[in-house]
Amino acid sequence: MDCAGILHPKSAALYLGAVVTTWLILASPSSQAGVILLYHHVDASTPPITSIKPDQFERHLSIIKEEGYSVLPLQDLVERSMASDADPTEKIVAITFDDAYQSIYTEAYPRLKKRDWPFTIFVSPGYVADDHPLYLSWQQLREMADAGAGIQNHTYRHAHLIRRQADESDAMWRQRVKNDISRAATLLAERGFETSQFAYTYGEYNPALLQIVGEMNLTGFGQQSGAVGPTSDSRLLPRFPLSGVYVGAAAFRDKLRSLPMPIEFKDFDPLVGTDWQPKLTLNFLSGTTPRGLNCFGPGGAMTLTPVATGSVLVTPAQDISIGRSRYNCTYPQRTDEGIRYAWFSQLWIRKRLDGTWYPEP
Repeated sequence: MDCAGILHPKSAALYLGAVVTTWLILASPSSQAGVILLYHHVDASTPPITSIKPDQFERHLSIIKEEGYSVLPLQDLVERSMASDADPTEKIVAITFDDAYQSIYTEAYPRLKKRDWPFTIFVSPGYVADDHPLYLSWQQLREMADAGAGIQNHTYRHAHLIRRQADESDAMWRQRVKNDISRAATLLAERGFETSQFAYTYGEYNPALLQIVGEMNLTGFGQQSGAVGPTSDSRLLPRFPLSGVYVGAAAFRDKLRSLPMPIEFKDFDPLVGTDWQPKLTLNFLSGTTPRGLNCFGPGGAMTLTPVATGSVLVTPAQDISIGRSRYNCTYPQRTDEGIRYAWFSQLWIRKRLDGTWYPEP
């Protein structure tokens, strides 16, 4: 099902943590940011790429409290983070789950309920059943909703929406995608769950799918890392995937404290053709390239080349892998709360050598 993507061996935060003290970082004011966390399984026996162990999840919740963050309903966090007059000192976070796995009810829900913290589950209703061993039941979803959980749209049956069927025209594809999202919304509404938010399955998108989500008046959520701020695109808001090796306490604190990177949003297709070392241009809204900018991806540290004032070309060290890859870019910023990282993540998608789509692990 959903996965956090095929990431480089180490996160940017791990690289940066070892060298940040050697930089002269100019003081700058705090920036408004809301952080959205993404979980799938809360289970020690499920695939690590989409799982966090229950004790690790408990540790995350304890860190949220230790750091003084308020846990908000997802829509509240989006509205407050994107407001032009938002309070830059506010510490806010939202907790989300994709796919409606049973461990959300058995492991995550009791811990969140004990703290009276809201959370959101993105559900593919085609998988919800009263006797399914892996997925939640309607009764369990209703119980959690009555306790304050949000139940939102994750397509009808978790399809790869960007993949075209044989001989499918653009118009036919658009209609099929709209029908899939609408069918999920209708089934959820019939159970009493009105939806206005949508999570991209597998984190995959393209410009046409972003346009459809916007036309349907949905707030869209991806699986690319970063924080939400006033310049974020409401069709593709970032969330931090937390699973496998990316759940350590120190790295989690950095993600909680992260800031949105103030760059121009590029509405381009992440699906690559024959260029397996796609380049990324970062255009900073300030017109100035920040100190300490680093990007990591396939092969580790990437080459950064200034191309204009406030504009940097990012080039990978090696080819991206077949499947989903990401470039993660960060830079340190001194705030009243200490060093925080501005964060941006770009998705790339590569088919197999023969042009066919890759299978999911």
